[in-house]
Amino acid sequence: MNIGFIGTGTITTSVIEGLFRSKIKVKQILISERSKKNSTALSRKFKRVKVMNNNQEIINKSSWIFIAVVPKVAKSILQNLRFRKNQTIVSFISTANMTYLKKTLYPATNIIKAAPLPTIKHKLGPIVLFPNNKKVTNFFNQLGKAVVASTEKENNQLWTIASTMAIYFEFCNTLEMWLVNKKVKADKARAMVASLMFGLSHTMLMSKTKTKDLIKEYQTKKGINEELLLRLKKAGVFTKMNGALTKILERITKAND
Repeated sequence: MNIGFIGTGTITTSVIEGLFRSKIKVKQILISERSKKNSTALSRKFKRVKVMNNNQEIINKSSWIFIAVVPKVAKSILQNLRFRKNQTIVSFISTANMTYLKKTLYPATNIIKAAPLPTIKHKLGPIVLFPNNKKVTNFFNQLGKAVVASTEKENNQLWTIASTMAIYFEFCNTLEMWLVNKKVKADKARAMVASLMFGLSHTMLMSKTKTKDLIKEYQTKKGINEELLLRLKKAGVFTKMNGALTKILERITKAND
């Protein structure tokens, strides 16, 4: 089948990179010229990627359409595009709810919201989906871990957690810089932190133990893990995190109303 992408930013680029690392079979991938730097690079790298200068032509020639533009651009272009009833439309637009999508993309009815992250480039990370669609879920499970929301409300809640990517790297950078400031070489500091985080994430993915029990398992009485955890709890770090996530959820929910 042919699949098309309207919008060629970081997420589209990452999805396509992941696609060519997977066993997913596609005849051709049609992408919009915007952004020109990304679209040119993709078409040069992959023979099956073709750049189109007309979004309607992408729609006309594709079975599946991925809409990957920012909300402001979406409002200005989607109303002028015509979709087919039998097409599968996957929207990456964070602020577009199903009511808006169904109205704007009519007569297409097979519409799925998806939230892939840049890690999909390496076939890693979660992809939040709503509503459930077996073919789309199977597609994304070959590019990472599909997490299907039961309701649009739950979808918004799951999307909220995607806002933690930058703070994760800020946390890692804090650890690295602490070591560097103690005169540890930068490459050694990075290797230490990256390997530690990878090991902990792998443990969480592979273990059937509840996360709250892993917290207990990875600290000893009077040990350094217990001490650091207690110090951060006393400083209110995790309480503030909960409050900040609630604010992000409010923003996403308001945008989707």
